[in-house]
Amino acid sequence: MKRALLLILVLSLILTSLLTLPVASAEPSVPYDLAVSFIAAHSRRDILSGGEAAAAKTLASRLESRGYVVTTPSDRVTVDTTDPKAVTYDVSHVIGFKDNGKGRTLLVGCFYGGYEPTDSLGTGEGASVALSVGLLLYVADALVDLPLDYDLAIAFWGGAELGSDIDLDKCGVDLSRLALYVNFDCVAAGSEDYLYADDLPRSQERYFREIAAEQGATFAEAPLYKSPAAFSTASEVYSSLHLGILGANRSFMGADVPCVSFVGGAWDYDGGLYPYRGMGDVEGTSLDTIAEIDRLNGGREATSSRLLATAKTVIAALSDSRLTPVLDQAAKETSSADLYSPLAYYLIIGIGALAIIAFFVVLILRQGKDRRDVEWTPPSDPQSSDRQPPTGDPFEEFRTTDGASSDDPPQGSDDDVFRF
Repeated sequence: MKRALLLILVLSLILTSLLTLPVASAEPSVPYDLAVSFIAAHSRRDILSGGEAAAAKTLASRLESRGYVVTTPSDRVTVDTTDPKAVTYDVSHVIGFKDNGKGRTLLVGCFYGGYEPTDSLGTGEGASVALSVGLLLYVADALVDLPLDYDLAIAFWGGAELGSDIDLDKCGVDLSRLALYVNFDCVAAGSEDYLYADDLPRSQERYFREIAAEQGATFAEAPLYKSPAAFSTASEVYSSLHLGILGANRSFMGADVPCVSFVGGAWDYDGGLYPYRGMGDVEGTSLDTIAEIDRLNGGREATSSRLLATAKTVIAALSDSRLTPVLDQAAKETSSADLYSPLAYYLIIGIGALAIIAFFVVLILRQGKDRRDVEWTPPSDPQSSDRQPPTGDPFEEFRTTDGASSDDPPQGSDDDVFRF
């Protein structure tokens, strides 16, 4: 009996000690959960609220805990320099670097800020951007422990409200070391997820699509004709903006860095400005919530699946030994100086071929028309009443005064040719 009581007492003490231990919160295991956690902590990240600065501290702490060396370069930007009352923004980036002793760097980045309200109901949660944040945190966790052939940099870009252009001189990344920039922009927040590298064929896009197929993932292709976005303005790289270059990748493309961008949206709907076809702007509105995005995608599982497919593709692609020859080729292909020359060459050849074909088509049609459409006029009826028969001798002018024809040989001529 005493032994039984002693055993019960020992078990009670063990159980009590276990219950009093601090309970660690479950670590998010997929990109979707990381995004939801980030939204819960920083649902408001527009610059004027100071929420973006708070989010930057959270991201920096997270990267440091994973073994990255973190810097937070900042920049002061005045939106309208001609307005004496213009607001100056403090923009902060969060850069995590893992030195693998390789000398060349893979950079993966996305914007993390929110937007000022574009409707009267507020900004929602900035979920379309936060999904990319969760995706990048997941990729950063996975890549930091893998034996890569490159150094690794993770970038969370601030200042999303100021546009997509990044001041590369103040971004905290050594451009001379960059072998590739991978960009995430509103992934899983739209009708489609696209894989885009450039308007011209690039080796890195073919490679990433090959890896995606091996992972069982599919990404839509950018249309051949890319309609410009509604607010398009001239840029250093392209004459107008479209969905593929609305992210930070545009700045790196202009600096001759090979890029790949995973972007969510609806490319065929107003230049991709509206993430879902047939509805108004989602980004920066009260609709920009994780619950609304899940509803539009057909459920939480669908959103999570799209994020995870992108994450697996990027992790596999950046850790594969096949990447090095691809990026060596990509470095030869990418140059802003000849960005237009291949396109111009193909355009000239195409336009010339079309002009020749059009010429022959028009020629054939004209010949057919000439044969069909020329009206045939029958000869006049000799018995027609509007014609009068000739009067008098029709040969009178050819006769001589003696009544002989002027064609008759003269009398006494030795010419016997016309004699019978």
